[in-house]
Order: sequence, then C-alpha cells, then structure tokens
Amino acid sequence: MSLLDIYLQKNEKKRYDVFKETGISQQMLSSVNNKSVSSYSVKTLQAIAKTLGKSEGTVLDELLRLENENPYFEVFNAEDLLLALKNKESYILIKGEYKKEMEELAKSQLSDTETLGLELGSAGLVTVLAEVILQLVDLFSSKDDDKKKIESQIRKYKFKKLNENEILLYLRQLDY
Repeated sequence: MSLLDIYLQKNEKKRYDVFKETGISQQMLSSVNNKSVSSYSVKTLQAIAKTLGKSEGTVLDELLRLENENPYFEVFNAEDLLLALKNKESYILIKGEYKKEMEELAKSQLSDTETLGLELGSAGLVTVLAEVILQLVDLFSSKDDDKKKIESQIRKYKFKKLNENEILLYLRQLDY
C-alpha cells in the first residue's frame, strides 16, 4: 500500500508537489511511500504539512487514521492507474469516465470458473502459453506504451463492479 500517495491524492497533491514546494528529495518521499506512518521522519512530515498548508500534528493524525482504514487507491485516468500498478496497490478504485474504458478490459477476462476449467484441463500449461501469446501480441501491437503496460499489469487483478460509477480492482493473490 502506498499510503503517502493515497494521502496526497485525497488532498489533491502528488509527491512531485511536495518536492517542488519544499525541496525534499523525491527519493526520500519514494522510500517512505510504502512504510508505516510511525517510520516517517519529522522532516518528511514537515514537508508534507507545508505543502498541504496544515500543521504537522494534523498531517500525522490524518495519516494514522488513513493507515488504519486500509484505503483504496482512487483512479480517474490512465496516469493514475499506471501509478497504482507501479506501486502494486492491493485495491484500486476506478471512478468517473475512465470506468467505461476499464469495463472493456473487464469483458476480456475469463471468469474464475472458466479459468479453473482451462487450467485443470491443460495441467496449467494454458496459463504459460497464454502469457507467451499475450507478450507476442504486445510486441507487435500498435497501441501506445502506456496502454500496453496497463493491459499487461491489469491481468494480475480481478474486477468487481461496486456500482454504476465505480469498479474495484484487487490483486488476484488476495483471494488465496
């Protein structure tokens, strides 16, 4: 879970904004991104607070509350989705107009029953063969690089329609 990215997203900011505002290195922000709030340095908390125009105590309280909630990473466009996939978010909530595009990808995935039937019938070979074929298709595809990255990474996730405006993606390994 990339708690810092989720927190900044809820405050309509990004790590780059913190860097630009305070000069704190992006490498430092990246290193704390996947750590628990208790390991954040005072310097990091001060930089976040300054960027958001909040007190350090308020930022710490909000981060701790968010850490306890186990929040979803919210996605509104391809750039947000690429960031979530790069961070290997466990739960990704797709909202807004981008949901329609993701519904098309969801239609291309097999159901759990279909997948299980194929894997059992082929002794697992179909999974390996499918990945090889998909990699070859990506290699010769005329789609842009971002779309290729999304399509290859999205296979690690399951789709669940929450309502008319939201789709939840969650890692397949969380089912095991």
